[in-house]
This record gives sequence, structure tokens and C-alpha cells, in this order.
Amino acid sequence: MLHPAPTSMVPPRARTVRSWWRFHPLTLLVGLLLQLHLGYLLCVDPLNPVPEPAQLVQMPVEVLQLQDRVPHLQVRLADETQRSMEFPVSAALLATARTPLDEAGERDSLPGCMGYVLGVPMRWVSIERFRIWELHCGPVHRVHAEFKASYEAAARDAQRAMEWHGAAILLLTLLVLVLEHRALRRWGWI
Repeated sequence: MLHPAPTSMVPPRARTVRSWWRFHPLTLLVGLLLQLHLGYLLCVDPLNPVPEPAQLVQMPVEVLQLQDRVPHLQVRLADETQRSMEFPVSAALLATARTPLDEAGERDSLPGCMGYVLGVPMRWVSIERFRIWELHCGPVHRVHAEFKASYEAAARDAQRAMEWHGAAILLLTLLVLVLEHRALRRWGWI
């Protein structure tokens, strides 16, 4: 008669990972969140279209600082509060910022000048943002049509960049899922 083997000689049972379609849920969640974020970035620009000139709000400003990234301007308003403002750029990743202020003399003359901007607050963004669509400050006078033309050219480039970026994220997510599935199968977890 055979005796059962002592419990110390029985190999431990392999750990199992809860999975959906045999993938780790965290990997699927990260891939889904990346795709949702990309979808949000694709929707922000159409939700904040180029406004009509009648929709613009005028604000007197003193430009304190100018930088190449968003927010482009740090300004002081008439009530002495400081605020960040931006030129019209796409929210898309890899988008280049094109503004009609490409002349070096105009950019250099903005810090310290006093004037006014016309713009609109952005919608569907997590922090308060104000987009400038017309700028009159010192020797710089750029109108709505100039900002609109620059923005539309940049938005076309940004849309293409987002499509390629989205495809890269999707392929990277699928590659990680395939590698994870192979690793889990090799380790005997599935």
C-alpha cells in the first residue's frame, strides 16, 4: 500500500494572476488610460475652436515675462494681479507653437511693455487658461486674422502628429501585452 507523500515533498502550487483574456489587469488599465488621454487631447482643440472677433474679451496688461512654452506670457492685469496667458497652440503632443511673433524684434520688445490683449478662456481644461487672439503692446500689433492663420497651420500639423502618436501608443501597448502574455505563460501563471 502506498503512503501519501509528506506535505514537505509536494511542490508548491504556482501563483495565479487574475486576468482578463489572460492579461494582467494593470497592463490593460495603463493601455486604456493612455488611449483615453490621447482621445482627450484630440478633443480639446475642436472643443476650443477659433473664436469670432465679437467673442473676444479685452484685458489691459503689462507683460512681465515671455517664454517659448505654454504659458507663453506672464502678465500683470489692471487690478495688480498676475496671470499666465498663452498664444493659440494645439493641445496635441509634439505640436509646434507657431505665432505671428516670429520676428525677433517683436518678441524682445514684449517684456515690460503695456498694452492690451483680446482673447477667450479655454474650456474643458483642468487648469484655468486664457488664450490670446489679438495683441497690442508697445510696438507689437498683431490682429485676430494673423493669430488665426498661424493657429490653423499649427493645428493641421498637430493633428497629424497626434495620429502618429496614437498609433505608436497603440502598438506599444499591444507589444507590452504580447510580451506580458508570453512571460506569464513561461512562468506558469496562466
